[in-house]
Amino acid sequence: MKLRSLALIAIFLLPAVSAYSGVKVTLSDELAPLYPDSRIEKAVLGYSVDAARGTIASVHLLFNGLKPGDELSFRITGAKVSEPAAKWYRLIDVPVAENTGLDSRTEKFSEKTNPYVIRRAPFRIYEALDPVVPPVGIKSGTEVYRLEIPVDAGLNIGVNDFTIEVSAPGFHKKLTFNVIVHHAQVPPLQGAHLEYVNWHSNGRIAADHGVEIWSEPFWSMLGSYARLMARGRQNTFWFIWSDFFRFNPDGSVAEFYGERFDRYIRTFLDEGLTTIQGAPFARRRNWETDAFLLAVPVENGKEIPMLSEEGLKIFRSMANPILARLKENRWNNSWVQGIFDEPTEEYVERYKATAAVLKSLDPGIRILEATMTVSLAGIVDCWCPQVQEYQANMDFFKERRAAGDEVWVYTCLIPGGPWINRLVDQERLRQVYVGWACSKYDLQGFLHWGLNHHRGKPFEELVRQHENEKSFLPAGDSHIIYPGSAGPLSSLRYEAHRIGMEDYELLLQLKKLNPVLADELTNRLFQAFNQYNTDISTYRGVKSELLKSLK
Repeated sequence: MKLRSLALIAIFLLPAVSAYSGVKVTLSDELAPLYPDSRIEKAVLGYSVDAARGTIASVHLLFNGLKPGDELSFRITGAKVSEPAAKWYRLIDVPVAENTGLDSRTEKFSEKTNPYVIRRAPFRIYEALDPVVPPVGIKSGTEVYRLEIPVDAGLNIGVNDFTIEVSAPGFHKKLTFNVIVHHAQVPPLQGAHLEYVNWHSNGRIAADHGVEIWSEPFWSMLGSYARLMARGRQNTFWFIWSDFFRFNPDGSVAEFYGERFDRYIRTFLDEGLTTIQGAPFARRRNWETDAFLLAVPVENGKEIPMLSEEGLKIFRSMANPILARLKENRWNNSWVQGIFDEPTEEYVERYKATAAVLKSLDPGIRILEATMTVSLAGIVDCWCPQVQEYQANMDFFKERRAAGDEVWVYTCLIPGGPWINRLVDQERLRQVYVGWACSKYDLQGFLHWGLNHHRGKPFEELVRQHENEKSFLPAGDSHIIYPGSAGPLSSLRYEAHRIGMEDYELLLQLKKLNPVLADELTNRLFQAFNQYNTDISTYRGVKSELLKSLK
């Protein structure tokens, strides 16, 4: 893999000297990392970006020398569009206490140094997007702001010139932001061709925003989360079976909350998400034993084996009303269902038996699973291996595609090192390249477990203990969005994922027009899940060629 330093990436359009009261400002590519200790050596006051219609044009503004307590003002005007529908964000920095491991988790796990990180830990990096309305109160001497302009009907095909005016006491500066709009268009989320899901926690949503779960304020907040998912081009969402039942102390079903179930599903569908994933209904006790248990709340720590008479009875009492509701609302064709997360070889026979019970209720049920074995051919309909396992078993997964199965991929605390993942101490291009990888290998989806599964300290605890004193989740594995005062906040990693999903749609269009060129452009950036170009300017150049080819 070609590793290069990630300097500020921009196009120089104007002389870059600021002489106002020690304040400096520079423009930066949204994929370039910025830190609280970033210092402006040579300011960049002009920046251009190529964009497809239906996307977002963004640029970052790094300031040095600000005075906390003062106000900072922004004003944007366009040569053809006055006061565009711009959005401003203050970027919030977060800590990286340990680096991602060379193989998995953090470096502490295997005690090997990982050279494939953007900076040695500990450090802080700008990550979360907090929306602001100018003027804003200055909090620190160094701050970063993000400007977004929607690439919609308000912009013309070709170059759209914008002037950004920034002001603080004794300081005023004009910067240039050029958005080059191409004919190419990314379809709306409902027309997306790639499945994408980050599993969310309803309990965390309630706790993080101080609302009672299933109360009216909770439903409103859940809608805000669904909107952020849709913005990030996440078109798949999950539901956990036990959220929609009242259980007796022994784990048996007392009541099905059908209206809650309907409202939950519609909350996401109304925001444009299209695929419903049922969470696995069986679980492990832990990774040290091979227990295969039904995932229901039971008093006194009682465990119910999935395939016991009791377990199957409870399972059917949940599955039947869920299936009936899905069919009644004509949602069943948009539904995929998990059984047991990350099955390994010792679970194969019990997995097969459980799948047979599930499909006896409806043979048309599609099973999607994050798989850690290849011994479930003919059982799993939608395979989802980790990226390194897909690469190691590519022939097998090509056979499953030929047999009519879907193949997704996923990442988690594994893999580390040079592999594609979405961790904070990695290049943002790795998240972008998820879309390019799915295009190259004709994959149908990407899954990650951690939308908001932090443990109550999302801005402080990016690395947290997992299984034992050496096993820690790497920075950002547990969550990729953050709770704000009025709703969820996106992150630069989440936005990079969005860009990659948009790129997937553009590559798909080019494949239909000129598959040879699509392959050539892809291979210039992405060769394998552990081999790709990390130079942002190279990516921008190839992206420009991609857009120009779609006239």
